[in-house]
Amino acid sequence: MLNFQIGATDSRFRLATERIVGAFVFPEVWANPSRFKTTLGALRECGVNAILTESDAYDRTAIDAAHGFGLRFYAGLACFSDHASNFQTLAKRPELWPVLESGERRAQMEWYIGISPSDRRHQQEILAEIALIARTYPIDGLFLDFVRWPIHWEIELRPGRPRPRDSSFDATTLAKFAEETGFAPPPKVSTTARRAAWIHDRYFKEWVDFKCKVVTDFVGEARTFLKGAKSDAEFGVYVVPDVNGLTESLTGQRIRDLAPLVDWVSPMLYHNILLRPPSWIGDTLASFTPIAARKTLPVVQADSNRDSELAADWGPPMSDANWNATLAEIAMRTEIAGLVVFPGASIIANSRGQALRSMVNKWR
Repeated sequence: MLNFQIGATDSRFRLATERIVGAFVFPEVWANPSRFKTTLGALRECGVNAILTESDAYDRTAIDAAHGFGLRFYAGLACFSDHASNFQTLAKRPELWPVLESGERRAQMEWYIGISPSDRRHQQEILAEIALIARTYPIDGLFLDFVRWPIHWEIELRPGRPRPRDSSFDATTLAKFAEETGFAPPPKVSTTARRAAWIHDRYFKEWVDFKCKVVTDFVGEARTFLKGAKSDAEFGVYVVPDVNGLTESLTGQRIRDLAPLVDWVSPMLYHNILLRPPSWIGDTLASFTPIAARKTLPVVQADSNRDSELAADWGPPMSDANWNATLAEIAMRTEIAGLVVFPGASIIANSRGQALRSMVNKWR
């Protein structure tokens, strides 16, 4: 067992020079205060020094509990997805529903639909929520999630699948694209599918640049709102890793533009969901870190489904050997800021937590 003698406050200050060893936990993990304290103690024994989560609402008790164990607490916010509310936003505002290049509404895939990110009213609501969370709770930082154009990338970018269909070609987005670029389909191009094809055929580069600008501008605004409410809060963003050169054009996440705006850039390296071997992690980081450098804080998958009854495919059962190989890919990357384990609770009271602790001890 690790025997921590350092005080809570001192432990948090040490993160300035230590690598981050984060555990991503779902809200149900911290919903029960007593059980959460047990979880926090167990995660700390595994070498974890930061808790990351994502929710529409937070509990100061949970944040204080994390701080009491000497752990940092990073909030998270889903920007352009309302899956956590069972799509209530889309039900109230159907104009936010993403429209595919085929002209059809994007269908629900597992738990995900997505929200068109170009709507200014929705953007402002998220920005206000960022400021409210930072003002209300003693968080150490906040990560943006789903800050991208709609795609269920973990499934849609699996090997052997057809190229995902682009979105969103909703009326608001098409109008904004025309306003930003001056390129508007002629009146005879009357259907959404034909307008999407017209843009793809003639102005694909401008379309991708537009999508990236929408995301980058929003992230810049989010930083301003977060730092304005809590100047010392760290700012992070979860990003989709590059897969076959498709990611930037589909998500609008241009890493070279996003990295200067944030403190942490976290590629979600869910190799098992993507049906990739652990070696894919190292290959992906090799092309990612030259851009994001020491801000790179990868999220790595530690296990498959947290609940076998959930309607989400997290890939095949993940062995201990697979996890050890995953850690080996991370351990060799000396230029990264640390790692985040997903899902965090899956490493408690088993050899996976011991393997993580062993790697962390070597880092120190």
